[in-house]
Amino acid sequence: METFEKIINLIKKYDYFLLVIHENPDGDTVATSLGLQIALNKIGKNVTTVCKDDVPKPFAFLPASKNVRKDFLVGDYDVIIVLDCGDLRRTGFPDRLKDFARHKKRLINIDHHPKNDLHKVANINLFDESAAAVSEIVFELIRQLHIPLDKDIATCFLTSLYTDTGGFKHSNTTPRSLEHASIWLASGARLKTITKNISLNRSVPSLKLWGIALSRIHKSSTGLVLSVVTREDMELTKATDDDLSGVVNMINTIPGSKAAVLLSETSDGRIKASLRTESDKIDVSKIAAFFGGGGHRKASGFTIEGSLEKGENNHWHILED
Repeated sequence: METFEKIINLIKKYDYFLLVIHENPDGDTVATSLGLQIALNKIGKNVTTVCKDDVPKPFAFLPASKNVRKDFLVGDYDVIIVLDCGDLRRTGFPDRLKDFARHKKRLINIDHHPKNDLHKVANINLFDESAAAVSEIVFELIRQLHIPLDKDIATCFLTSLYTDTGGFKHSNTTPRSLEHASIWLASGARLKTITKNISLNRSVPSLKLWGIALSRIHKSSTGLVLSVVTREDMELTKATDDDLSGVVNMINTIPGSKAAVLLSETSDGRIKASLRTESDKIDVSKIAAFFGGGGHRKASGFTIEGSLEKGENNHWHILED
């Protein structure tokens, strides 16, 4: 509880806050950041939320999502809070955050990933690996600040939890998660809007892209399920990177699957790997870490240089540039 008290004291003392959403943002980092922004605004704080990348379309319905900036001046802020990001590079602003932590000593890291380099840089680390989503940690923070919940905050937090538990289907769904979801629903969280935008909002290009990914599924004798998507596929279907969201979770539902991997070519000429598992015996974050990535035991990812090429017998190869 000492860490909570340190953060609460900083929030009470200072007025200008910057919240950082990590690169290639997912629902947890986006929704929790926006929920915290709304909460801090309610107690008179001046809050800016920043992300190097665009907010993915499925989360455009969230309150304040249109106000997310792409850049900032370090000197404008008293406190910087990074949410759901254990990797300093993934913040998109590593050098500026290191300088801020060194000089102002008010860089706060709130996360539920295994510890890595951002934990070494931040001045305060609030970490709970048992939390299904960062919103569960931040919710306790705003409760201790006595900030009343409203439907916007509740919708943001429920979106965070909904995405990180796969719509409450993943094994990280806990009694605490369901209790929190109940509280947020009672506070006006718009579950129908969340499910419509995240689970039931598939465009024609998205479905075509999913069809290609599903048609390439390969299951090994060890239980590894893998598929690939190229930039050519994206151009052919007129799909976007956002349309890939959820594919790896789908291929992980195949009976007998121990882990799933989706390899997709990025617009900047690299390969992004998304890893998922429901097995308690497998830690995909260790695989991701080996390639310079990170994440959770059951949901991780990494990016490497190279491209994908189809060989004989429909076997795919990674070509190094």
